[in-house]
Amino acid sequence: MKKPDLLSYTLLFILAAIWGSAFFNYKIVLKSFDIFTLAGGRVFFGSILTVIIALCFNSVKFKNFFSKGFYLFFFIGLTNYVIPFVFIAIGIEKMSSGLAALLMSTGPFYAITLSHFLTEDKFNNYKFIGTCIGFFSVGILVYDQIYITETTNFLSIFFVMIASLSYIIGGLIIKKNIKNYNNETISCFSMIWGTLILTPFVLYFYDKSSEKIFAADSLYSLIYLGMVPTALAFYIRSEIIKKNGLVFMSQVSLLLPIFGVFFSYLFLNELIYKSMFISLFFLFIGLAVLQLGYKKNY
Repeated sequence: MKKPDLLSYTLLFILAAIWGSAFFNYKIVLKSFDIFTLAGGRVFFGSILTVIIALCFNSVKFKNFFSKGFYLFFFIGLTNYVIPFVFIAIGIEKMSSGLAALLMSTGPFYAITLSHFLTEDKFNNYKFIGTCIGFFSVGILVYDQIYITETTNFLSIFFVMIASLSYIIGGLIIKKNIKNYNNETISCFSMIWGTLILTPFVLYFYDKSSEKIFAADSLYSLIYLGMVPTALAFYIRSEIIKKNGLVFMSQVSLLLPIFGVFFSYLFLNELIYKSMFISLFFLFIGLAVLQLGYKKNY
């Protein structure tokens, strides 16, 4: 691993901006499409770009799609694409896209909690304190948005938090079980499985009589969600990890909520509450303390 240079930090900012842009695009897509079309379309367009790149660079042996370990790619697709995409879509209909970005940025705190019980990556003092601060930041959001401002219901927050947790579970599956495949193969095969899983739901729940009126910008946003925050972001993420390591890449969580809240305000004129700034402040502190905990292991 190399010491982070200007290019590394530039890629980190680009990745945070790309992932942060996903949330307000969810809102745009949901103007015209149902949640399953959104989720299925996102992973479908993502898989198209991933397959094209794999064919161009000959980085994936597609015969391995039918290998004995196919079920692992099925579960990776389920936990990394199907559940998160569907649950974010369900939750974000009843909350601001900025709030969803804040909730999703708490993923590292779920990761260290699960890693403590399921892997050799155990708590130390810094990790424990950082995790407590992180969940405290979530508590501020939940209390304010549900009980004070009454702009969000608990079920919406629950769905988005489950989506964040599902990403972490998917990552643990990859870490513990997939060792003989490169990142491109894992991404390509899991996206294909995600598309296969969601296709029956898209066809079954698609309602032509829906009151939603088709808008071209919804389709453009759907294609963008698949091509950029799903497929392209994967390659940027992989490059950052390869050059600078997972700990450095995890700092994207510090930037994600900033871009998410900013984009929701800029493009959708969504309100920004004081509780968001307070939660963001504690989120930064928690992630900074968590980084100290990771450095103790290196």
